[in-house]
Amino acid sequence: MRQIARHDVVFAAGTAAEHELTWSQKAHEREGCHPRLHGPRNRNQRMARVLGGTPDMAAVLHAVAAVAARFEALRTLYPRDADGHARAVVVASGVLQVDEYASDAPVTDDGLSALTLRLAERGFASQDLPLRAAVVTVDGRPTHIALSLHHFSADATAARLVAEHIARLAADPGADLGTGWQPRQIASFEASPSGLRHARRVDAHDRAMLRQSAMPELQTPASCGDGVYNFVCLDSTAVALAAATLAKQYRTSAAAVLQAAYGCVLAEHLGIGKCVFNTVMANRQATFAREAVAHIAGRAFVPVDASLGSDRFPALCRAVDAELVRSSSVSLREPDRYARSLEEVSAELGRSADNPYVVNIHPIAPRTLIRARADRAQQNVERAMAASRYGRFPKPVDPYSGKLCFVVWGMSETAGISLGTDATSFDATDLERILLSFERRLVGAVTGGHAAPNGSFADA
Repeated sequence: MRQIARHDVVFAAGTAAEHELTWSQKAHEREGCHPRLHGPRNRNQRMARVLGGTPDMAAVLHAVAAVAARFEALRTLYPRDADGHARAVVVASGVLQVDEYASDAPVTDDGLSALTLRLAERGFASQDLPLRAAVVTVDGRPTHIALSLHHFSADATAARLVAEHIARLAADPGADLGTGWQPRQIASFEASPSGLRHARRVDAHDRAMLRQSAMPELQTPASCGDGVYNFVCLDSTAVALAAATLAKQYRTSAAAVLQAAYGCVLAEHLGIGKCVFNTVMANRQATFAREAVAHIAGRAFVPVDASLGSDRFPALCRAVDAELVRSSSVSLREPDRYARSLEEVSAELGRSADNPYVVNIHPIAPRTLIRARADRAQQNVERAMAASRYGRFPKPVDPYSGKLCFVVWGMSETAGISLGTDATSFDATDLERILLSFERRLVGAVTGGHAAPNGSFADA
């Protein structure tokens, strides 16, 4: 895949404004999200999508311009004020640069992933528009769109929406782009009496959970330059197949099945009866938020009672599913208020009340899950487990240092899962065992027994 052209895409819209950052944007700024930095610490979103139909390059570029004009998040600059905090400035017009890459063969998922990594590697300067795009062509025909988005402008759901809108408009210039709120409307709601009432309700819930959600403290490196961050990955068709099968069988979400299985395995590893996770929530349940191109993801505390035991795994999955539904109404935190509550509760308890055990299961579209026939699920999942791929990737630095992060990056034919934390808390072998046990637990729940070990990362 090689770059063969760069196109200037001009957009013009009817709105320009300046507004407060949303709570989600402020929370990420507090946590050390630095979209302007080069490298992994910028946390910028990456997304790629196939282009349906047979659009030509002009149609794709027109679609990029139309989507940028429609959604203010894609034309927002983030200059910094005197005290170093970012401001949100929406511009009415501008020029986006879209790179064109030619491929001599059909594009693979690995090739697309490498391209999005390249786009996201460079940080966004304060004067940069928050969207970078590339179009991949095969035999001169556009086949894929690849994007990098400023993390203040888009969470994972918003990045997916942007890619879908571009693909839809490229195939059908008259397609509807939806009616989701713009970030300035979200910020306006948060500052309103209704928003402040919501913030107080969430804060009361958070304070109660902070007092009762103690988890073992993690050890962080003495300084950023001294640490090693252990990052292990699992690519497993067996997990995708098992989670889809169990979700259908238990009548729960696949996310609940995944979080319940991880909670059981981690509790067993830590020698505790219950895990409480700081779970990332999409915050898309409200009508105005469902199609919003904005960063509105939040977090909520979700308990997993592993003491129910493996024989009651279906009941545990249903309980976690219910907790996820309940927690979705209290996951939009006002960050300054939460910081005060965390400090005060920590003082009350005489220890840190912070919960660094993060679970982030990226939104799973039901239509993408493997639909296996019930009578063949056991045979399929056992065969699929033999093809799982594992990898260890120690890093000198990571933006999520200080946390134990379980992330499900995607789940369709294959589940892409990672587990990472500082080497001062868990060595790579610990993380390896947890992920392998997680896979075996899910497969065992489908097969009605214990799945056989499937090697180790060192063997992969």
